Amino acid sequence: MSPTVKKALPVSASAVILWAVLTFSQGAVLKKTSDLSLFLFDWNFLRESFLIPGGFLGWAGSFFTQFLNIPWLGALIWVLLLLLAGTLTARTMALPQSLRPLAAVPVALLVIANMSLGYGMFIMRSQDYFFAPTLGYLLMLGIAAAAWRIPTLWGKLAVIAVSAFAGFYLAGIFALAGVAAAGTGILTGHDDNGRNPALWERILSFVFALAVCIIVPLILYGLFTRYRLADSWSLGLPSISDDEWTATVRRPYWILFGTFLLFAAVRPLFAEAEKRNAGRRFAGPAIAAVIVAATATFWYSDSNFKAEIRMSLAADRCDWDEVLDIYRDVSTRHAVRERKALDKRKAELSGATSTVQAQMIVKKYDSRFFRPTRIMVMFRDLALLKQGKALDEAFTMRDGGVLQKSLNQIPMAFQAARQLYMNYGMVNMAYRWCLEDQVEHGWCFGTLKYMATYATLMNETEFAAKYFDKLDKTLFFRGWSRKHRVLSADVQAMSQELPYREIIPYMSFDDRMSNDLVKCETYTMRHFLEDRDAIASHEFDCAALLWAMRSQDIGMFWKALAQYLSTGSEKALPRHVQEAAYLYSILEKKDMGIPTDKSVRDSYDSFMNFIQRSSFSCKEEMDIPVRQKFGNTFYYFYYFVRGVQTF
Repeated sequence: MSPTVKKALPVSASAVILWAVLTFSQGAVLKKTSDLSLFLFDWNFLRESFLIPGGFLGWAGSFFTQFLNIPWLGALIWVLLLLLAGTLTARTMALPQSLRPLAAVPVALLVIANMSLGYGMFIMRSQDYFFAPTLGYLLMLGIAAAAWRIPTLWGKLAVIAVSAFAGFYLAGIFALAGVAAAGTGILTGHDDNGRNPALWERILSFVFALAVCIIVPLILYGLFTRYRLADSWSLGLPSISDDEWTATVRRPYWILFGTFLLFAAVRPLFAEAEKRNAGRRFAGPAIAAVIVAATATFWYSDSNFKAEIRMSLAADRCDWDEVLDIYRDVSTRHAVRERKALDKRKAELSGATSTVQAQMIVKKYDSRFFRPTRIMVMFRDLALLKQGKALDEAFTMRDGGVLQKSLNQIPMAFQAARQLYMNYGMVNMAYRWCLEDQVEHGWCFGTLKYMATYATLMNETEFAAKYFDKLDKTLFFRGWSRKHRVLSADVQAMSQELPYREIIPYMSFDDRMSNDLVKCETYTMRHFLEDRDAIASHEFDCAALLWAMRSQDIGMFWKALAQYLSTGSEKALPRHVQEAAYLYSILEKKDMGIPTDKSVRDSYDSFMNFIQRSSFSCKEEMDIPVRQKFGNTFYYFYYFVRGVQTF
């Protein structure tokens, strides 16, 4: 193996591993990132990027972000850009061979910035955040390298001035960081062409670089009115509608700028380090180990988060089988971990001497048992309703509502309001949330598709054409646009195609615009329990009955059941309906005349006998053993799934 290949092998292997992780583990996240972005092959879209400094960098970032729609391709492009960034960092900063892993520090920060975002992706104001910073960092390298290679003082000052004015206009803060690093490198080091400038030349270059970093944003601010003066030195950085999130999201970039300035300042020391032999063998591996550990630590990873995104993407394709498969898969993958945790918990509980101690032990192991988020349950129930299985299977799967693993709880409405409302036939509410998303976060592919779907359902052909025209200017959605444009002009054909044929049956009510107070689940429940029209379909009544059972309100259940029976023709009631009817009849001590199978009555008797014979110290300890035996019944849901909070 040649020395060149031997040196390149670790870098190439790291790039391949990163690409594989992004493609096969984070593919759904990448695709959702694309869905929340927008790039149009349109001159107006390009012109709008010049309305604020740094906008052109956003335009370029959006161009590359669209390729995340094909995760392996988008990941490949990004990894190649990162590979280029690492290679140029090593060359520009003149890193010795023993310290070459330091070139991966900026790369790791760019990876951490993207992959630590988690739920923050749903409230981003910057739709270009995935690629734009990487492109901005490459510009920083180019500015610094150009200034360091120019031999004359006036040439250096010219490069700094042009880079500050043109660079800030095109790329915002990234250009200023490159200018500051260029001045710092000139102050502390020798030119790349071997010339050793006089001290006064170095000081002048440094002061001039700092001056233009302050003055240029002030000058350009007078030419624009679309941003605040205080934001002048952060233009080009990702922003979020929540200030606390914005500070957290930007932290890796501030560290990146600081690292770049530090590298520029200590460039002369790198040459000295190469001359020393002490520690050369171990410096590189140690640096690489720290970088890998830091990246793994800050890389956001949560099985529920990935499941939510995968379920959302499957729901967009109306692939309800996949939605359910994802839900079952994430539950099954926790099985081994749960068994081990349960065994340990049993061992510790056997030595508990009080109820308080037992509750503390149960709480200690609580996080080791799988619990879905509310949005996972919402997607699961929606899939079952679309397949006509909800009243037989909704309560056979794990339920609950664990909080997001997140800095702050992102309302469910921000994630999927337009999607859930649309599929439940509340198309005006879906339209409202499309407008909310557009105003707060800007247009994106997903919003345009849902606006077009809304207009098609409402038979507003001209209105729909406005959105189809925009989608026609995209790379990956023009085929979708052509197909649905034809459907928007043919009501009969539209009613037979997905997703329309599955939405229309739920639209049998007096639809109206309202305010859900950002409580998507609560509003949906209230809608099905209160908004029924005389022409309600059986699909609507199925959903209403399911929501009545979820409400655990006995009166609501009897009302929804009567409506369900009035529009249905089933010979036998679904399993869960029988279980709820039998349980509520016993609780109310009143026979409502609802026929129930013997197996339903027997399972209830077994459930109650198990509870009465149990000797658990607290209800929390009882939950898992009861779920293992009766977790597929409505009885378990009614007694043990209580106090679940939505958001």
